Amino acid sequence: MKQPTIELVPSHSAVRSDIPCTLDVLVRITPPAAELNAPRPALNLGLVLDRSGSMASQNKIGFAREAAVYAVQQLLPTDRVSVTIFDDKIQTIVPNTTAEDKGRIVELIQSAHPGGSTNLHGGWKEGGEQVGKNLVAGGLNRVLLLSDGLANVGETNLDAIATAVNRLAKEGVSTTTMGLGDDYNEDLLEAMAQSGDGNYYYIESPKQLPDIFQTELKGLMATFGNTVSLGIEPQDGVTVADVLNDLDRLPSGLLKLPNLVAGMPILVVVRLTVPPTAQEGQLCRFRLAWNDPSQGERRETTAPLYLPVMGPTWGSLAPNMEVQERAALLLISRSKKAATLCLERGDFEGALRCLKEARSILAGAPDTPEMRREAQALAEIEAYIESGDRIKFLKQAKYQAYQRRQSKPYP
Repeated sequence: MKQPTIELVPSHSAVRSDIPCTLDVLVRITPPAAELNAPRPALNLGLVLDRSGSMASQNKIGFAREAAVYAVQQLLPTDRVSVTIFDDKIQTIVPNTTAEDKGRIVELIQSAHPGGSTNLHGGWKEGGEQVGKNLVAGGLNRVLLLSDGLANVGETNLDAIATAVNRLAKEGVSTTTMGLGDDYNEDLLEAMAQSGDGNYYYIESPKQLPDIFQTELKGLMATFGNTVSLGIEPQDGVTVADVLNDLDRLPSGLLKLPNLVAGMPILVVVRLTVPPTAQEGQLCRFRLAWNDPSQGERRETTAPLYLPVMGPTWGSLAPNMEVQERAALLLISRSKKAATLCLERGDFEGALRCLKEARSILAGAPDTPEMRREAQALAEIEAYIESGDRIKFLKQAKYQAYQRRQSKPYP
């Protein structure tokens, strides 16, 4: 049976025999490409759409309906779907059912119109219960939540909501969140996606909604593994100094990774401190584990890191440019997130210092197409903070940091 490959790319091709050294290791995890005409996992989707009054502006509700219709049209008759709409009241207009009568489901989606306030937790909870009523064994069970506003009715506490989302994920129902516009709580929607083993999207314009739904569904249909973890097992005095992705940790201490999607690499940079080494040996072992949705089994694979030993001439080794690039991108991402935290506590000067630090990292990085794209993204959020658009800066900077940590390209 095919399994993901783990490629270990160190920043230097050797370690030192005379003094300790720091070694950045790029861990590239690549799931196998999807086989031509291979059956995809069965889907059980709970579409949860915000229909609060603010969804009337810019025809947000119209684009939301269009995106939901698109999702339904991609389903096989044997897939399952439910549709829940919410404002201050919760209404399931399509109880969980097979996707055979798509025409009727589309008619019901088109009946959704803007209403009152935003009971986000209540809408999500009902959507999750609908999916959970008919869990698809060997398939993917997911809630897709779309909202443009703040949770202001019912449960509104971030930690309580994230805990509930995580509990549902452990029962087999994951959660993807989509924030539309600039008025929703990005910390809440990101925390829900992280806790729910799903994805988080920041959608600036309602016109982007159909494309975002398409991206999410393509990823779901190509899911190779979920509930993914990475263990780092240093050997013989080697220590883990840092994990530059700032990934969440599971209660076991393992790193929590995004879902494995066919052919889409996950890139993690681990910084090791290596003591003086007398001879070549195993420095570290990396253990990848995931749930196979097609078999309902937990699987794992490991990859060891071995490097030769050099003396004082180690300093003349040229560092690996790809590892340098990826480390710089992640450190810039960290500086962006730090800038948002400064701004949220009113420290404008601190935010500017963090962005200046990001610029400094960028200046010292190799000149590659990816670094040039990063320079453009950094300039974009700098323009927002310079113009005084605090909200747009926070949304963009946090989303860029999230995407980078998850090894995803900027939209």
